[in-house]
Amino acid sequence: MHIQSTSWFPLNRYAPVREGWYEVRLVSGDTAFANFAAGEWTEKPLLVFTHWRGLSSDPARSAEVETIDAAAAAAVGVRAVWNAFFPGVGDEQHKPLDATHDAAAKAGR
Repeated sequence: MHIQSTSWFPLNRYAPVREGWYEVRLVSGDTAFANFAAGEWTEKPLLVFTHWRGLSSDPARSAEVETIDAAAAAAVGVRAVWNAFFPGVGDEQHKPLDATHDAAAKAGR
């Protein structure tokens, strides 16, 4: 699937007009994702970012309301990025919720 994103916008000059998930460019040049809601960036990477861009530059799609499926897909993407940047070590390693509960259940037996 090819995503046709918008141009990059400097964070210090522009803010998104719609709530939703955006790709952000970190100071290092890498990219991550952040959510823009209620006029502020929420669920953003811990690292500083300087630019943002929308995930679709198709004007026909800009009027679409984001569904829970889209939010769930974005959350999976955010978790993948988080795990790539902050994998953890040993017992602190990020694991799927089911794996954590299964391990705790087995340890308690």
